[in-house]
Amino acid sequence: MLKELYVRNYAVIEDLRLELQPGLNVLTGETGAGKSLIVGALSLLLGERATSDRVRTGADRALVEGVFDCSNAPDLIRLCEKQGIEVDEGWLILRREVLREGRNRAWVNGSAATAGLVRQLGEQLVDLHGQHEHQALLRSEAQRQILDAFAGATDAAERTALAHARLVGLRKQSADTRDEAAATRERADFLEFRAREIEAAGLTPNEDEAAVVEVRRLEHSEELIELSATLHSAVYGDDGALVEVLGDLSRKVDDLSRIDPTAVEIEELYEATRTNLQELGRRLADYRDAVEHDPGRLEALRERLDLIHRLKRKYGHSIEEVISAGRDARSE
Repeated sequence: MLKELYVRNYAVIEDLRLELQPGLNVLTGETGAGKSLIVGALSLLLGERATSDRVRTGADRALVEGVFDCSNAPDLIRLCEKQGIEVDEGWLILRREVLREGRNRAWVNGSAATAGLVRQLGEQLVDLHGQHEHQALLRSEAQRQILDAFAGATDAAERTALAHARLVGLRKQSADTRDEAAATRERADFLEFRAREIEAAGLTPNEDEAAVVEVRRLEHSEELIELSATLHSAVYGDDGALVEVLGDLSRKVDDLSRIDPTAVEIEELYEATRTNLQELGRRLADYRDAVEHDPGRLEALRERLDLIHRLKRKYGHSIEEVISAGRDARSE
């Protein structure tokens, strides 16, 4: 039973509190007095679709609150308890709020509630005649209850409902089991694909760093050969080569140390420089001859680096992390 209705900033209603008494309560008034507004506010409270045009001009929100005595409605109390809503001594307080920007919120005994739950409760709390969405005789559930009561089959209907609920639960459990099995198979296929993809790459730690160095060397092979050849020519070339110039200075260095014995360190430094220069020439020749110009090798390395980069984007920031991801996929 509705005991109290409070309406604020709904349509043209600024503030209204209506207390109802046991038995028949009649609201009278001429056309335009606002009777339909009270019914509209009650409909909103019971789950009717909320729109911002219900908010009173100048207000930022409309509020409707109802206090119901549900002590003689055990089915409704069970519904509330099933939703985790406590019903203290049979009292149920519904609250609906509509904001100017269009959003709306609902509460049942202080707990936030969905519009669906509010409508479900409203169907059992109030029968608004003339508003077809709330007429009990138009609801299939109410029709079944009347027929079951007339046939004396209420207990059988409850047992059937329980059996149906168990059947629905078993079907859901079966569907969940199938979904879990499918998800497990899908996960296993994914892990197998990941493991095979990484294993097929045959990665070794830090190989990308070495490949980058080799690619750079192959990309500039002609330039490296030219530079090393030029340097070798400067050391061992024809007239004016560094080795030849140092050779011409040999007698002068000998004379210097012969005249001044303290210049022996200069002579030693000269000999070391001459030896190092000869070694530099040999190293330059070896380097020049070792530089490869291999377009096929360069293309293969580029493809290898592209593969490594794709795997790193998918499985880790380094080759070590990619390899670890492959091991984890294989062991999971």
